[in-house]
Amino acid sequence: MTDRPDWWRCQVPADRPPPWVGREGAVTGSVGKVDAPDIPLRDGLRPLHFFRAAVTDVQVWLNAVHLTVQWSSFDGCHFRQRVRPVLGTDGFAAQGSFGNDPALYRGCTFERVRFRAMGGFSLGHARFEGCTFVNCRWEGHVADAADLLDNTFVGRMNGCVWVGRSRSDRYPGGRRNLIRGNDFTATELTDNVAWRLDFPLADQHWPKGFTPLVDDHPDLG
Repeated sequence: MTDRPDWWRCQVPADRPPPWVGREGAVTGSVGKVDAPDIPLRDGLRPLHFFRAAVTDVQVWLNAVHLTVQWSSFDGCHFRQRVRPVLGTDGFAAQGSFGNDPALYRGCTFERVRFRAMGGFSLGHARFEGCTFVNCRWEGHVADAADLLDNTFVGRMNGCVWVGRSRSDRYPGGRRNLIRGNDFTATELTDNVAWRLDFPLADQHWPKGFTPLVDDHPDLG
């Protein structure tokens, strides 16, 4: 990862990487996991770690895993999850973040992924460019710090919050998320979807006859 854009440099990783590094460098082809064998199971889930990895054309199943992504890029990858969540050995649902630290996803597909604050996955501090989200489950998710550029959303969307200005603790001066060109025309949007903190409604594509309403409630949840 030598050609990182300016937005990547919001934080600099430590000089010495943590001991749980699973894979560093280029990863191609189909994989089920990236192992970190010296790390025990977390909450009964299989650890799946990407650290400083450049990943291309990889299919990843997210069943019974705890996902951690830091300083990595993904091109043309396919992330999948079963319709019914697969629990770990201790009964915990698959969970984690696609951007614990900045990460970049280009032309990736996310299929039936459960996005939620508890017992699910988070978009985190990642940038998504030209990605497709197919029949994902959004109940209980807050997109607080993600950049979204020219993505397509397909399926039902309910019970989630989309944020234009991040209030994450790692941005003490505030940060405007880059959000434009996203296609919601194939999305069934319920009344329980909130667009908060200057979400740029005019810069997105909406279903015919749908008028998104700005929700200025100060709380994100």
